[in-house]
Amino acid sequence: MGRRVLLTAWLLLWFAASVRGGDAQARRVLVIHSYGRDMSWTEDVHRGIQDFFAAQDPTLELRAEYLDTKHWTGSPYLDELGGLLRRKLRGVRLDGILLSDNNALDFFLRYLEPLFSQTPVVAVGINGPTDPRLPAHIRVLPEATDLPKTLDLALRVNPQAERVHYLHDGTESGRLLAEEARPFLENLRGARGTAREFRSLREAERFLNSLGSGDVVVLSTFFRDQEQGRGVTPREVAQVLSRASPVPVWSCWTIYLPFGVVGGYMLDPRKVGEQGARLLDLTWRGVLPAERLHPSASGGYYADYRVLRRFGLELHQWPADTRVVGRPPSFYERHRPVLLGAGAVVLLLLGVIVLLAAALRAKNRALTQRRQMEKLQEEIRAVQEETIDLLGEAIEGRSRETANHVRRVAETAAFLGRGLGLPEQEVLLLRRVAPLHDVGKIAVPDAILCKPGRLDPQEFEQVKRHAALEEELLSRSPRESLSAAAIIAGQHHERWDGAGYPRGLREEEIHLYGRIVAVADVFDALANRRCYKEAWPISRVVESFRDERGRQFDPLLVDLLLEGMEEVLSIQARFPDR
Repeated sequence: MGRRVLLTAWLLLWFAASVRGGDAQARRVLVIHSYGRDMSWTEDVHRGIQDFFAAQDPTLELRAEYLDTKHWTGSPYLDELGGLLRRKLRGVRLDGILLSDNNALDFFLRYLEPLFSQTPVVAVGINGPTDPRLPAHIRVLPEATDLPKTLDLALRVNPQAERVHYLHDGTESGRLLAEEARPFLENLRGARGTAREFRSLREAERFLNSLGSGDVVVLSTFFRDQEQGRGVTPREVAQVLSRASPVPVWSCWTIYLPFGVVGGYMLDPRKVGEQGARLLDLTWRGVLPAERLHPSASGGYYADYRVLRRFGLELHQWPADTRVVGRPPSFYERHRPVLLGAGAVVLLLLGVIVLLAAALRAKNRALTQRRQMEKLQEEIRAVQEETIDLLGEAIEGRSRETANHVRRVAETAAFLGRGLGLPEQEVLLLRRVAPLHDVGKIAVPDAILCKPGRLDPQEFEQVKRHAALEEELLSRSPRESLSAAAIIAGQHHERWDGAGYPRGLREEEIHLYGRIVAVADVFDALANRRCYKEAWPISRVVESFRDERGRQFDPLLVDLLLEGMEEVLSIQARFPDR
């Protein structure tokens, strides 16, 4: 019994999770357009649908089918396409369907309605009366062109007009719109209105050539040239007919802007698509469309500025909320960023001028303090360098070497560092601290330092200890200069082959600073007199360095020394022993 209860509970939980998972699926909407993608009306309607759902539900999946009925007509084509779509869509889950224009609605009712009898459907851009027998799940948003507003504006602009011609292409949509327009055309005050059907653009062009100033032309839908058996684009229609007409051509659709039509109260296909998507969304929410939606929201007054200029029409005759296309920007519009920027600059300048004097005073005080600080820092730096030089001289003086020894070592070390491509800051650091390379000699007795002959092993061991001592002494400071001096003091007696002291480092284990000062110190020691030896001829010094290349000294530094011997000798000449 207990097992059955557990199994039942598990099944209930699994079922609930499945239902929640199904609810979490992204909605899927199918859009069926009457025409092809080459029709700007169709593309703009679809863009309006896309924009609405992108803002409302980015996860929604939008699919589209195009019937292309401006180019393909007749039952055989529709039957074949209907069968294809039935096979294609059978078993597909759809949360909603949008139908664009009458042909899409008729196609859906004939071929697809049985497959989606429970799916919410919204039809937009529908002309003519709505069939009251439509299934309850289909809602229709009529194409609210509001022709009376366009007619009223056209007659206000041309009060002498005697005739109004309403042009259409004789297709089903064109005839439905003409039928809707008939009551308005028959009840015009002061003018006679007529709906005129043309089977071709050429026929409509010939008719327009015969008109005069007493005529008003309103262009309805004209998507097909039946005489040539082809679809025509709004651009082509507007350009051909507006060139042929001696009077402005009005319309109720923005698709003819800006190709020669003057304007009117016009339907925006993007808004048509947006309204259809909104109606479907309201249907999902269970809100009655009459409460939240009205088809007239898809229209507004438009005017083409260039056509107004062509016919000498004044914009003040149009409603204040008219949207003008093609108008060149005004001086302010062309230079708006510059003018706004200039205005902002002027306002800021007033504040800047007020603050400038105080700012300049503060800046002058800061500059004065900065110069004083820089001067003080320079003095401190000079004192440090001079102290290092004096300390080096004092140390060398104990071993009866001249003060210029440390200067020559420092300059030679800087020359070698520059030859290696070291940054100038490091070269200056090397020159500054090189004089401290033998600071550890302060712990070596004078008798050993000044001994004229060779040191015995015990004395040499005592001398060798000065390198470790001076490194320990200098490394106590965190300063960059003394840290570098500690490296040099502790490693300039190491050898490239590892036979040096105090730690027996070899090759690149020895810090570059130590290798550089080792070369500079030994060269100066060999080239100059010491208490224990006479100065060597330069040829002998050079030969010694060639022998010790790769043994005592870094080979690259030996090469730099020998290649730059002229500069090294000039350093010797600038700082001679006294």
